[in-house]
Amino acid sequence: MKQFIKRFLPFVMLLAILPGTTFAEGKRFVFGIHPTPKEIPEIAFEDLEGQQFTLEDFEGKYLLLNVWATWCPPCRKELPDLQGLQQKLGGQQFQVVALSTDAGKRASVLRLYQELGLNVDSIFIDETGSAMRKLGIFAMPTTLLIDTQGREIGRKPGPADWDSSSALTFFSQQISSDD
Repeated sequence: MKQFIKRFLPFVMLLAILPGTTFAEGKRFVFGIHPTPKEIPEIAFEDLEGQQFTLEDFEGKYLLLNVWATWCPPCRKELPDLQGLQQKLGGQQFQVVALSTDAGKRASVLRLYQELGLNVDSIFIDETGSAMRKLGIFAMPTTLLIDTQGREIGRKPGPADWDSSSALTFFSQQISSDD
C-alpha cells in the first residue's frame, strides 16, 4: 500500500490542486490550463540586491512564476532549464521568474546559482515565506503561468523539462494567442 501511495500521490495532488483545468501536453511536458483566468493575491519579493518587486512589475507580459527552494532536489535540477527557457523566449512578451522561498538564505541561493553557472541577476527571493501560502502552493516546485493582465491562467505542480521543444512550442503558442 505504501508503494502505491508513494507512486500515485503526485497525480492525486495534481488533480486536487487543478480542478476544472485542461492540460496542454507534449512529449515529457504537461501544463494545466484553467478554464478561466484566476485573480492572484499580491505578493512581494526581492532580487539579490534587495530591490522590491511585486507581480504588477511584470504586467504587460506573460510571466512564468516558478516557486522553488534550495532544499528541493527537483527544484535545483530544473533551474538551468528555466534559465534556458528565459534565454530562448524571454523579452518584451515573456519572462521567467524563479522565486526562491528560502527565507534568510540569500547566500545559499547565490551559491547554488554560482555552482550551476546561472545568471545571478535573475535571483528573486521571498524572504517572508508568504508567497506559497498566498498563492495556494502545496508542492515544490510549483509553476504558475500568468497572463499579460496579471491573472493566473495555468499551473504546474512538480518539475518539468522547461526548455524542451514541446515546452517552447507551448509557451510560444500562449504568447502568440494574445496577439
